[in-house]
Order: sequence, then structure tokens, then C-alpha cells
Amino acid sequence: MFSAFMVPRLRPVVRVIPLFAVALLAIGCEKVPLLAPSGSTITLTSAVNALPVNGTAQIVAQVIEPSGTPPHSGTQVTFTTSLGSVEPAVVETDANGQAIATFRAGTANGTATITAISGGTSASGNSAIKIAIGTAAVGSVRLGANPTILPPTGGTTSLVAQVFDINGNPLVNAPVFFTTTAGSIDQFVVNTDQSGIATARLTTSNQATVTASVGAQGGSTTTPGTGGGGTGTTPTTPSTPTSTQSTATITIAIAGAPQIVITPPTTPPGAGLPAAYTFAVTAATTNGCLVRDLTVNWGDGQIQDLGAVTGSAVVQHAYANAGSYTIKATVTDSCGFTQTVSSGVAVTVTTNPTIIITPSVPTGSKTATFTIQITPPTGVGILDAVINFGDGVTSDLGGATGTITVQHTYPNVANQTYTVTVTVTDTLGRVTTGQTTVNIP
Repeated sequence: MFSAFMVPRLRPVVRVIPLFAVALLAIGCEKVPLLAPSGSTITLTSAVNALPVNGTAQIVAQVIEPSGTPPHSGTQVTFTTSLGSVEPAVVETDANGQAIATFRAGTANGTATITAISGGTSASGNSAIKIAIGTAAVGSVRLGANPTILPPTGGTTSLVAQVFDINGNPLVNAPVFFTTTAGSIDQFVVNTDQSGIATARLTTSNQATVTASVGAQGGSTTTPGTGGGGTGTTPTTPSTPTSTQSTATITIAIAGAPQIVITPPTTPPGAGLPAAYTFAVTAATTNGCLVRDLTVNWGDGQIQDLGAVTGSAVVQHAYANAGSYTIKATVTDSCGFTQTVSSGVAVTVTTNPTIIITPSVPTGSKTATFTIQITPPTGVGILDAVINFGDGVTSDLGGATGTITVQHTYPNVANQTYTVTVTVTDTLGRVTTGQTTVNIP
């Protein structure tokens, strides 16, 4: 049954339905993003075009409507990048129509292409921003060493490579690959520090050419993406630099050493006798350093400084005792490089002078004639010779050598035998005696 009292109850229901629909429509409008109108333009700008790995840069997207004015603030702009990430990936414009985000390079090397889109308007292709990251941003490499000339026997030098980006700024955390044509390097791959410097050490005994290489790494790929969780593939272990690398080289030289040759006497010298030794010195031809000093260690406890010898120097030296000795000669040039050579010498025993006394006594005479022959060894002289006739009488013969004739008259005593002695002192300080007997009738 239809009743009049039922009509008022229906009216509130009819009124509620339109209010609920309006509320739902309002909620739906709040979730629809505000985008740039058709015909707008987006211009991307960045203060940098190169970054080290893990570097950051501010990205600005400027949106302009067809009328030439900024869009309504809150217009959404979405950023994408082929490498690294943009945070946040979605940014609303301010009153000037600018959407500002932060680009994070990440750990991969390469070139990031950054784009922006809002509605049907985008900044892509030639309008996109390209930022070189890590080794892709390398502009140049400088390589130095200290020292650049090693001693003749070799040694170690410090290598310093400084890497700059395409704008001439030091490039941080860029892997530098060191190679050498000789010797060994303690670290083949070194990342640059905050000053863009990577250091290593080379040890070599031969001339070496060292190369420092920095460049885009081959074998790694990335995929486009947006910021937030990051984009691209996870970086792999750096591979060998590709041909797009920047390189620098330096040559580490080995200094030439002065040369020396020792020539001992052809005949073995005798103990106590001076002998001539020749030292031939030649300056190094590769470093232009003059000879500064020549020192000789004779091996018998005596050391002799001969000074700045050039060419040949003949030096006399006498060994006090017989035996085998090692002569060491050390030559030093003005660059501080040295060369030491050795030579052996055998010193023989020096014989004593020989003394031969021959007496002659005429029949019935008391006067005897003595023929004395004194023969010293080569190189030895006679300082003094004294003859004792055996009857208490002596005669000084001086520094006599060769054959000497001396007469002496003995006491008038019949049938006496006398011992005649000749005593010789040589230049080595040795005393040698010779004797004979004489019968006086």
C-alpha cells in the first residue's frame, strides 16, 4: 500500500546521491597529475658535463607553455637517465616553471644521457643532457717520475700520473693502468685520489718506457631508467682500456757508469820492490758526467786517493811481503755513479844480494888480494858494504856493487888462517853476509 508518509522518507535519499557523486569526482580530480600543455617546451641544463664516478650534479628542467609563460606550479616533470640515477625521478615545477633534481653518477663509467618529459612535451635527442662519467670523462693524462735516471745497477723510481677531465679539472677515482717495457711495477691498476693523482713504483735495471692509460672501459653495458632505485647494470671488474683511452708515457733511463781497467806489472813484483800499475779511466758516454775521483785499495791495508783521473794513470806501489793481493779501484763521477773493478797480483819473495869473495895470496907474501863480487836482485840497491879481514881490521867499501878488488896485509905470523866476512846492507834494509877463508904462509 502506498502511503503519503512514505514520500518524505524518499526525498533525503534523492538528495544524498548527488552529493556523494560530487565527492567521488573531487577525489578523482586530485589524483590526476598536472602536466605541461601541448606545445610547451622543456629545456634541460646542468652546470657540468663531466663527473667522476659517484659524483653528483644538479639538473634543471625549465618548462615554458606555448604562450611563453611558465606553467602552473606543480606541473610534473619526469626525468630519465641511461646511466646512474636521478633523484627524485618525478619533480613538480615551482612558480618559475623549473623542476630541479639531482643526478647521481654511480660507479659505472660511460656517458649518461638525461631526458625529461611532461605530458606530450619532452627534452630528448639533441635536447637531452649528456654527462661523461668516470673514465669516459678523461681529457688528458700527465705522467712523471722521480728520478728519471736510475744508477747503472738499476733501482726504483716513483711514478705519478695525474688525470684531468675534459674540462681540465682533476678526475677523481679514475682507474689508471700502468704498463712498462722493462722491470716491474708494484701496482698495475691504481685509482686516482682527490687530486686526480695515481702513484706506483717501477723497479728496473734496464731502460724502460712506462705508459699510464685511462679511458672508457670496454665490455660493460647499461640500460635507460629513472631515478629512485638506480638504473643500469651493476658495474663489473674494469677490463683492459679500449682504444678511446688517454695515455701518457715516460722513459726511465739507466745511467752509464765510468769505466776503469787495471793493468798490473807483466812480471810479478817482488816483496818490498816498487812496481808500476796502470789505471785506465773512461768517463760514461750516456750521461755526460765527468770523473770526480779514483780511489785504489791495494789490498795490503793501504788506500790511495788518486783524484780526478782521466785517461791512464801509472802508479808505483810496493808490497812489504810476498803473497797474493787483490787491488780494488773505485771510480766516481760527478753524478755520484760509481764503478768498482778488481785485479789480483802475486808478489814474490825478493832474494838477497849474492856475495862472492875470492882471495889470492902470492907465495911467501903476507898481502892478500880479495876479489869481491856483489850482485843485488833487480830493483834493489846497495847502501853499504863492509869487509872484515878476520884479523880485527875492517874496511868500508861504500855502496859498492859488481866486482871490487881489495888488498890487505896480515901480521907477520906464519901459517895463519883467517875468516874474511863481507857484510852488505841493501835498500830494503836487509843485511846479507858473505864469507871465505884465507891462509897466510
